[in-house]
Amino acid sequence: MKQKQNLYLVFGGNLEKIGLENFSNVKSLEYVGIYESLKEAKKAWKSKSIKNIDYAHKKFKLVPLFNVFDPTEKIIDYIEKLYLKKIKIDKIIFNPDETIISASKKLKKFNAGAGVVIENKKLLGIITERDIISAIATKRENILETKLKIFMTKKVISININYSLIQAIEILKSSGFRHLPIYDDKKFKFYGIISYKDFLLGT
Repeated sequence: MKQKQNLYLVFGGNLEKIGLENFSNVKSLEYVGIYESLKEAKKAWKSKSIKNIDYAHKKFKLVPLFNVFDPTEKIIDYIEKLYLKKIKIDKIIFNPDETIISASKKLKKFNAGAGVVIENKKLLGIITERDIISAIATKRENILETKLKIFMTKKVISININYSLIQAIEILKSSGFRHLPIYDDKKFKFYGIISYKDFLLGT
């Protein structure tokens, strides 16, 4: 039995054709936010559209969580479901001595927004597009050759495969993160990084 959750994911993206509700590509959707009411969700997208003219040709997509999946479903079961559909979540691993330019190229190659930094099977940090932008903004000399261990986010919040989907959503919502590593700190095993977009892939 599905337990209703009063949470709404909001995405924005280009339509295949004007007037159609379906988007051209799930991967191209931009995460806007997660809200506890339909009114808040619509207001958030309207505000974003008004502030940025580029959003004039885009449309928002509201996704009531209880219509998408069973919120009590375990992460491991959801990953398996994606696997059976031949859908892979991001699973990029960096070593701490890789450079910012190397990480940027790898993220671009796999069309990913984040990767984890692991050494000796231990999760040391996470590198996101935002981290890279922040690093470049410092305008330090030879910044692109700077090692990831200097700019990575070291205090990483992760979940294990026994967490439920709604627990993952709540952590993303309360922490303000876009990416959440799935990592077993007892077995030292990394399963991938889950983000808001991934919750649409299994539908």
